[in-house]
Amino acid sequence: MKQQDTRHKTQDTRHKTQDTNGDYFPTRAFRLLLSAFCFLLAACTSNTALPTPDATAYLATRVAEALSAMPSAAPATLTVPASPTPTTPQTATPSQTATVTLTPSATLTPTETATITPTPRPTPLLSSFPLPPTNLGGVSHFYFGNPIGEGYSAFIGSAYRYGSIGPGQRFAPHHGVDFSSPEGAPLIAVAAGTIYYAGNDLEKQFGPQPDFYGNLVVIQLAQTWGAHVVYALYGHMDQVLVQTGQIVNQGDLLGTVGATGVALGPHPHLEARIDAPESYWDTRNPELWLYPGPGYGTLAVRVVNANQRYLPGVRVALLCGDGAARYMDTYWYNGVNPDNEYGENAAMMNLPAGYCNLEATILGTLVQERVYLTAGEVAFVELKGE
Repeated sequence: MKQQDTRHKTQDTRHKTQDTNGDYFPTRAFRLLLSAFCFLLAACTSNTALPTPDATAYLATRVAEALSAMPSAAPATLTVPASPTPTTPQTATPSQTATVTLTPSATLTPTETATITPTPRPTPLLSSFPLPPTNLGGVSHFYFGNPIGEGYSAFIGSAYRYGSIGPGQRFAPHHGVDFSSPEGAPLIAVAAGTIYYAGNDLEKQFGPQPDFYGNLVVIQLAQTWGAHVVYALYGHMDQVLVQTGQIVNQGDLLGTVGATGVALGPHPHLEARIDAPESYWDTRNPELWLYPGPGYGTLAVRVVNANQRYLPGVRVALLCGDGAARYMDTYWYNGVNPDNEYGENAAMMNLPAGYCNLEATILGTLVQERVYLTAGEVAFVELKGE
């Protein structure tokens, strides 16, 4: 383990993730069983028997559940839905075609790998949030491909999604998403563009304080979104292997995963920023910009009260056709922004195509909904409290 620079850190120690060799399928049954055992412990799943030593079956049945960072048992009111194909799915059409390889890994970064210092739980007034748009749904804009090099996990951990305040509600609201790849894993360009900045944010500030992201890269995408300029920010990098002003294509190497800046451990951190690349307050949810993997779709959710006010900190539980229990929390404060197209306050990518059942307790009332996801598209649902 490398000696860590603690001059501007709020944490004294960092922990490397397991499995730094990037193996996708272990070649020996012993390694598979050992990885599965450690993985289940880290994810705090229920007392389910370990899978048989078959890598394909393991990835199909356990990875999504462990990534959800919650017990394997779904809420009693949720059941695994069947997935007949509807005649007219109500989903948006992708705005561009992309080819992205979703590469799950049998060894994942613990969900406690957060990007920000613990702070008090935010308690914003509902009136501090903007009113949602009147439209329900929108047109997708999947401009981002996979940010992680081939052979490493491209899954996002549920416990600290965009706008959430982390496991145990003990972190400040998250302005990006964290992936599960280990220190030294390659970070690649999500899209073609120009390197707006490559270096350290001690020299140029991109967060709420100097050295918040440590070593970082910001790409200005070549493709604009209407009249808007789109930027992708990579934070907490170990090595930066590009230079400001450099032209890159999708998939070009940018650097490696690290734990510089304010980070509890090594992990890839990704943000989507619109029009203002140096503004911490002009982010959008990257899960609505990242193209989902083959066979997966994306869900945008809006949770509001009867007066159409966004409700912060509402947990939405999901149960889809693969049987994995998932959840997402609505954005905790108005410092993160809903998407211009959807006006959501929660989103999740890489949900299996087919039906998903949703439920949330809104102002003391259990609200349930059923939504159909089409692979490669965005579905939208609104949950309203009375």
